[in-house]
Amino acid sequence: MYLRGSIWNSGLFAAVLFLGSLPLSGWEIKSFDGHDYVPLGETATFYGLGEEASPASGSKKLHGGNREITAVRNSREIIIDGVKHWLAFPVIEEGGRLFVSRLDLGKTIDPAFRPTLIGGFPAVTTVVLDPGHGGKDNGARSPYEQEKNFALDVARRVRDRLQKSGVRVLMTRNNDSFIELQERAAFANRLKNVIFVSIHFNAMDTNQSANGFEVFCVTPRGAPSTAYEQTRLRDMVEENGNEHDLHSFALANTVYHAMLGKTDMTDRGVKRARFAVLRLAGVPAVLIEGGFLTNSGDARNIASKQWRDNYASAIATGILEYKKLAEQKIAPREISSYRHPESAPSSVAAAAAKPAAIPGVALRELPE
Repeated sequence: MYLRGSIWNSGLFAAVLFLGSLPLSGWEIKSFDGHDYVPLGETATFYGLGEEASPASGSKKLHGGNREITAVRNSREIIIDGVKHWLAFPVIEEGGRLFVSRLDLGKTIDPAFRPTLIGGFPAVTTVVLDPGHGGKDNGARSPYEQEKNFALDVARRVRDRLQKSGVRVLMTRNNDSFIELQERAAFANRLKNVIFVSIHFNAMDTNQSANGFEVFCVTPRGAPSTAYEQTRLRDMVEENGNEHDLHSFALANTVYHAMLGKTDMTDRGVKRARFAVLRLAGVPAVLIEGGFLTNSGDARNIASKQWRDNYASAIATGILEYKKLAEQKIAPREISSYRHPESAPSSVAAAAAKPAAIPGVALRELPE
């Protein structure tokens, strides 16, 4: 349970914001359990969105044009433009208003909503594909095959598509060999202008109904990973991967939109973790879980060469979309544009009209 706190600094953040020609005198900042929060209503104003509340369910939808954010009180799940994301801290309700943490606003909501305004993207001249497991490490198993073999097959298919598009691709393994986790990340760290994509499949023996896609990028410093409820002492450590927090998130979100848009699977969300390959990689890095080998439906799909070919095509498409974002500031396609290309206008113009940053979001991110 998050404790209600008092308004910090008289409830106002002193910076001046501009939304088009409309000046905003500041953000209201409140503290809940030591974390800074901002009203979801002010977020709507900042993005020029309308609000639609559902008091019975405790949810609020922000929408305008083809853009949409849906948040629910006491939940860490938030839907941004049709895709599930996992927040560091739950949405808080007080006085009939919903609040989101300032860390989540800066590390998840804004970069998902306005990826073209992320700064400092490295160019993408090389893609390192990392087929999970290998050798003595079989990974999970379905009735059809071991995870290590499925992962290698998909990685090869992704490689072939990227190479046809003129992208240089290297693989941490191209056979049934065992590679230490730290060496996988080190392999990418020795290169310049590179991104790292680790390919896995999921499993859950205790719940065989669990199914669908999920993708992970590194957890921001000062935040709990998706699998944890509370912040731990180790969460305060600055990991090597945190150098590219926003770039890794943009890569995860862009690839995930392509995966869901081009492949019919359950959306389990863009998540955060400090897996070794993510926290040790000093380059934009993601880890993809491509369905559950312990789920009968997912396992049948994954066993199909045609399905794996479509899945690999989706990953490659997402990587190419990220490359355009990083190098040309072209907004990546979203799930709606893959599923309904004729009815989903580009968000490039809308994003370009917005301010370049949310002032103060990067400050005081750690709980006090």
